[in-house]
Amino acid sequence: MEEITKEMIDGWKKTFGDIYSAVLADGTKYIYRPMKRIEYKSVVQAGDQDARTYMEEKIVQMCLVHPVLDAAKLGAEKAGTISTLTELIMAASNFGVNEEPVKL
Repeated sequence: MEEITKEMIDGWKKTFGDIYSAVLADGTKYIYRPMKRIEYKSVVQAGDQDARTYMEEKIVQMCLVHPVLDAAKLGAEKAGTISTLTELIMAASNFGVNEEPVKL
């Protein structure tokens, strides 16, 4: 797999703004960016609400910066790869709660 350089990271930051990295159980390092609200709406509107896997694949295709995953080969990925990347992307996009709500 191609080594990720500082120049690559700087270029991605210039293009996408915030970027994140995660290493999954198989040792593959993934670089991804948060999803914008307009992108989220387009994925939700385009997909069948019952087709979670369709939505997950679209989110990963949209927000994964490196490595590039060929859409035709997504089915060959390990079963949890796309779902895990989707969860990471959603967390980076401010979905979920990082702290307990405080009653005022």
